[in-house]
Amino acid sequence: MTQMKYVILFLMITTQVFAQSNRLSRQRDDLKKIRSEIVEIKKRLENEKAKEKSILDMLSALDREIDLTNGLIEQLKREEKRFAQAMIQVAYELKDKREELDRLQKIYEKRLVYLYKHGKLRDIDLLLSTDSFNQILIWVKFQRLLAENDRRNYNNMMNKKLVIEDKKNKFKEELLTRRQIIDEKTKEQINLSSTKKQREVVLSQVQANEQLYVKKLEEYQVSAKEIERIINVQETKRISMGTETVSSFPALKGRMIWPAQGEVITHFGKNKHPVLKTVTTSLGIDIRSKAGEDVRVVAEGVVTAITWQRGRGNIIIVDHLGGYYTVYTHLQNIFVQVNNKVSLGDVIGTVGESGSLKGPMLHFEVWQKNQVQNPLEWLG
Repeated sequence: MTQMKYVILFLMITTQVFAQSNRLSRQRDDLKKIRSEIVEIKKRLENEKAKEKSILDMLSALDREIDLTNGLIEQLKREEKRFAQAMIQVAYELKDKREELDRLQKIYEKRLVYLYKHGKLRDIDLLLSTDSFNQILIWVKFQRLLAENDRRNYNNMMNKKLVIEDKKNKFKEELLTRRQIIDEKTKEQINLSSTKKQREVVLSQVQANEQLYVKKLEEYQVSAKEIERIINVQETKRISMGTETVSSFPALKGRMIWPAQGEVITHFGKNKHPVLKTVTTSLGIDIRSKAGEDVRVVAEGVVTAITWQRGRGNIIIVDHLGGYYTVYTHLQNIFVQVNNKVSLGDVIGTVGESGSLKGPMLHFEVWQKNQVQNPLEWLG
C-alpha cells in the first residue's frame, strides 16, 4: 500500500514537471525572441542617433524582457522545488528497496549457513534411516521445493539489486537536472539585474524629454482602449448567452479589500501633470507599492483575460459575473491562468513597474458592464 502511494505521488510529480517543462520551453523561446529584438533596436539607435520611436521601442522591449525573465525565474523556482520533491521520493524508494534487499540477503545467508553445516550429513542420515519409499519421495519433493525457493530468493535479490541501481541512477539524474535549473536561475537573475539597469538609463532619457514623455503617455491611453475593448467583448458574450448570473460583487461596495498595500498616487478621472500640464484620463487608480508585493483579487470570479501591453505591462482581467470586472496592470509575476476560478483574497500576481513612469505600482480598475467605476468608492 505504501509503495502504491509512492508510485501515485511520483507519477503526479512527473506529470507536473512535464507540464512545467513545456511552459519553461515556451518562456525561453519568448525571451530569445525579445532579446533578439533588443539587439535590433540597439542597432537602430546607433544608426539613427536615438530617434524617439527607437527609444520608446527600447523601453518597451526592456519592460517585456524584465517581465519574461521574472516569469522564467518564478517557473524555475517552482521546477526546482518539484525536482527536490522528486529527489526525496526517489530517496525514499531507494531506502525501501535497500531494506528489502538486506532482509532477503539475511534470509539467504542463514539458509546457506544451515546447508553448509547440516545439509549433506542430515540428508544422508534421513535416507539411510527411512524404510518407506513414500517418505523418500516426500523428501525428494521437499528438497526440490527448497531448491526452488532458494532459486527464487536468489533471483529476487538480483532483481532488487538491479532496481536499486536504477533508482540510484534516477537520483543522480534528478540531482543533475536540479543543479542545471539552479544554474539557469542564477544566470537569469544576473541577466535581470543587468536589464533593470539598462531600463533605468532609457527611462531617465524618456523622463527628461518632454516629447518622449508625452508619447509614452499616449501609449498608456492606447492600452486603456485595449482593456476597454476586451471588457466590451466579454460583455457582448455575456449578454448573448441570455442568462443573468447573480453576483456577490455589488454587496462588497464600500468595504472591498485593497488589491495591494500602498498609497494612491493617481486618482480616478482626469489628472494634470504637475510640470507638463498635460491632462490624462485614468480609468482606475494607481497604487504605489513595493516591487514583488502580493496582488490579491478583490472578489470571487473567473480570470477572463491575461495580456501584455506596452503602456501597462502584464495585465489580468477578472470576471466577477453579473457584468462586474476588475483589472490589474503593471504586474511583475502572474500566478493564474485564463479560466481559473479565484476566491476573494487569492494572490494572483505581484506588483511590478513595466509600462510605468512612476516606479513599481499597481493600476486597478472596476467595471460595471461597459461603465468604468471609481475604485475608491468600492474599496473599504
